[in-house]
Amino acid sequence: MVGERIRRLREEHGLSIDEFAKKIGVPASRISEIESGKLEPCDATLVYISKLFNVSFRWLKEGEREPAQVA
Repeated sequence: MVGERIRRLREEHGLSIDEFAKKIGVPASRISEIESGKLEPCDATLVYISKLFNVSFRWLKEGEREPAQVA
């Protein structure tokens, strides 16, 4: 699930929901909804997160490969 991967990424970077939300420019409530599976982020948001945190868009969206394998 996308929300689980976003939570994992956020926690691996030691960020609170508020800090993560500020970094990507969305309300913290939206991150909470994404992580809980209530809301699906749009592709533009996932592209931005993938670039900001240097992880694969495909991993973030679909769970393909591990983020550490992305150049």
